[in-house]
Amino acid sequence: MKAPDGTPIVATPENIPGTCAVEFNADGTFWHLGGTNIDWDSQKTVLLAGQTVFIDENDNEWLQSQLIADDADELPAEQNKPWFHDRVLRRVEILKTVEALMDRVTGQKLKVKDCQYLTRAVTLLLDRSEPE
Repeated sequence: MKAPDGTPIVATPENIPGTCAVEFNADGTFWHLGGTNIDWDSQKTVLLAGQTVFIDENDNEWLQSQLIADDADELPAEQNKPWFHDRVLRRVEILKTVEALMDRVTGQKLKVKDCQYLTRAVTLLLDRSEPE
């Protein structure tokens, strides 16, 4: 697979949690003692708008649905824009972000579609975030 502009895909971004020992000062500030213990078993590939993110050799990010087959011709320039130019994909990412935040804050699985004011807020975000 390759990016829609024909650039080879070379990687996926990954989130890898780790911990680093700290010491506290009397005033409550702290400093890291150096060295991070990486939890490789918790490594996760980055998703946006519910899709795997891929990186091309020029460090551009593309969603899985944007990739084209290796033997396909590259798409015209007006068709190979970053994922956030697609209103549907931006909406999915905003909804997933808001729902994850609600779960984190409230501990409940709340859906934006069930919350009138959040639905309005997402619509306003989309309307005001149209890329140029």
